Amino acid sequence: MITLYSGLVVRQPLVEELIPAFEAATGERIIPTFEPTTVLLEKIVAGERPDLFLGVSASAHDLATQGVLDAATVADIAVSAVGYARLETTPAPAADTEEAFLQYLRESRVAYTLSGASGIHFMNVLRERDLLDVIDERAVRFPAGLTAEAVIDGRADIAIQQVSELRSVPGAHVVAPIPHALQSYGRFAIGAGVSASAAALAFAATLTEARAQAAFASVGLTAP
Repeated sequence: MITLYSGLVVRQPLVEELIPAFEAATGERIIPTFEPTTVLLEKIVAGERPDLFLGVSASAHDLATQGVLDAATVADIAVSAVGYARLETTPAPAADTEEAFLQYLRESRVAYTLSGASGIHFMNVLRERDLLDVIDERAVRFPAGLTAEAVIDGRADIAIQQVSELRSVPGAHVVAPIPHALQSYGRFAIGAGVSASAAALAFAATLTEARAQAAFASVGLTAP
């Protein structure tokens, strides 16, 4: 059995393709836990030690420095952009500019997460522009989870999160990156614990290969 702590950003390709393929080929079983990197780090600080950690690259390298992960196994596997989701019937921003998008936010019920990298970045963007309190008057704030669910069920007009996370939510909705001036491109890495098995190391290695890169690209992630 291989325990995997993973950010939500790669959940869909892992669950739908990469984990089943590895299990079928090797007979090994992977037990994944999907949460924002910040939540996974809290579990590790509390003493939990997964065989594999997949999250924000800087955090993976920090865990290696702390001796939790084997530094030689840490490898960047994907880059993600922050995006927004809306229903097809919900109007798009008037233009792909910072000003138009900020006005779009003012006019919308916005869903975002309080714990994920995208949500933290989004809150910082709003604070810098004195808009956080304005947006929060009607916002749907997720402690964790997939924010596009609030668009699908009607609680929000638009949802902010990593593009791949927005795309992973079932239902008809449109996903696009936010304007470049407001953007944050996140790098994600895989790393193995210092006592990880050969099987865990083998699965980590598959995530740098062509099949995994194609699976990541299918949900809007790019190569590091």
